[in-house]
Amino acid sequence: VGGRRRESFEAAVRNKIVPRTTPYIQFDLEDPVAVSTALQDWKASDDECLLVHTAGPFQGRTDPTLLRACIDMQIPYVDVCDEWDLAEKSKADLHQKAVDNQVPAIVSSGIWPGVSALMAAEGVDQLKSQSSDESKVKTESIDFSFFTAGTGNAGPTIVSATFLLLATPVITFINGKQVDVEPWTEKRSIDFGPGVGTKPVWLLDNPDVPTTALSLGKPNCQSRFGTDPLPWNYLFGGMKALPRSLLYNRDAMQAFSLFSEPIIRFVDRLVGATNAMRVDVTVNDGGNRKTKTLRIAHHDLEQCVGLATAAFALEVADSMREKSSATVQPGVYYPVELGSEARRNILKAAKEDAFVYEI
Repeated sequence: VGGRRRESFEAAVRNKIVPRTTPYIQFDLEDPVAVSTALQDWKASDDECLLVHTAGPFQGRTDPTLLRACIDMQIPYVDVCDEWDLAEKSKADLHQKAVDNQVPAIVSSGIWPGVSALMAAEGVDQLKSQSSDESKVKTESIDFSFFTAGTGNAGPTIVSATFLLLATPVITFINGKQVDVEPWTEKRSIDFGPGVGTKPVWLLDNPDVPTTALSLGKPNCQSRFGTDPLPWNYLFGGMKALPRSLLYNRDAMQAFSLFSEPIIRFVDRLVGATNAMRVDVTVNDGGNRKTKTLRIAHHDLEQCVGLATAAFALEVADSMREKSSATVQPGVYYPVELGSEARRNILKAAKEDAFVYEI
């Protein structure tokens, strides 16, 4: 386990998230030399390595330092990046290098983004399979909707990430073009299924939108998010009044979230940790419009993020172990770009402990 703060590692040990005997390496993610040294030491002790990068928030980062170092050292890689600019740069700058070095890598994995993008791809495939002529099927729209009770047991990290996103224009696709709009606007009420019900959601930036839109024919595409308790949604809306430079200050927002941790944890105990996702896919099949709704909900965001991230990582690990039947080839990929076999393997893993699973 590697990280920026030993305190976080020790908390994970106390909470029995990682065994006490697990080796720990502390280094600064922004320091390329420290990253390279740490990875070299790790690979020297165990040549069968796979790196899973979950050290958010990713907002405000502009250089995929860790991914670049992994590709240089031929270490397969998975991250949970929820910042489009960084994910786009990772793929644009490093895909060919990863191919040349025979390194498979997936960026923007996890539950959302990640599994949610697979849900969109699966919805499109299912609607196409129902057509007598798949060539006539055009994807018209993909709408992502997400709900998390409290912080989903993720604590201050998800709160600081949300503050950062409130300073980020929301990428949408309308009529085949990218259109950036104001965050936390255009409220909708969405039915997330049994045990969750209908919840209000607002526009919030999500890399699933550009990755799926650009991969699936540039349909109209948007993403929304909402939380419980209801007043928190209006708190987020009010936070937009703060200067954007302050909201986008990662250190300031993380410090504020850590300061607020006692009340954050108290609210989490009151409202639970449910995570729910809904993806609506609409296609035009030779003039006939068809819609597919896919929904997944878990009782605990933190657990389902871990489960989904592990599923992506295992898919990469299996591809390295059995190269003749690899489902993830060398290169840098968004989840939506994975083939149908990898997609269904990961969606099957995401079913574990789900109380809503409509795929």
